[in-house]
Amino acid sequence: MQKKEILKDILDNRRNVIDLIVEMKNLSGLAIDIGFSALLLQDKKLAEKVKQLAEEMDIKEYQIQTECMLAASNPKEALGLTSVIRVASAVADIANAVNSLTDIITKGIPLHPTVSEALKTAASNVDYIKIKKESKMNGKTMEDIIKNGVNILGLKRKDVWSYQPNMKERIQSEDMLIISGGKKSLGEVKKLNRSK
Repeated sequence: MQKKEILKDILDNRRNVIDLIVEMKNLSGLAIDIGFSALLLQDKKLAEKVKQLAEEMDIKEYQIQTECMLAASNPKEALGLTSVIRVASAVADIANAVNSLTDIITKGIPLHPTVSEALKTAASNVDYIKIKKESKMNGKTMEDIIKNGVNILGLKRKDVWSYQPNMKERIQSEDMLIISGGKKSLGEVKKLNRSK
């Protein structure tokens, strides 16, 4: 979207600033999880998704700035709204920082083994599994899997990634799932990927 189109969309579809900040907070968390996954898997498509999320965050930040300016009718109100703009800017910085991290993947720069090891330790609550043909998860819905206490952050099927997939979606052999949760929950889900 061009800047003129973004501005027109903002003015035509006014948004509640609280909703926008909540969306930004959720998107920044998703960017972190997908960014760590991109680095662990060295996956360019995941890195591209992080870039898209960072761009989306920039648009939401711009929306918040515009809404705050339109809301202020005097200098005192404008001063009061500066903290809202600062929060939006800080949250957008999170996604932009993750985008900078994953940029090394899109540029084809290999990770040093020390960095790979550090990432595995840091991302201990994010993991990925490839569904085996004989897996107990075959045919189950995403909803069935999250009952084990994990979140499904992404699904890769036939080289196409979807993020925050539909919970009614049925899992198929050869799917790759990015999951997050506690160590015990991740272990239980990995056990489900074993033979029936």
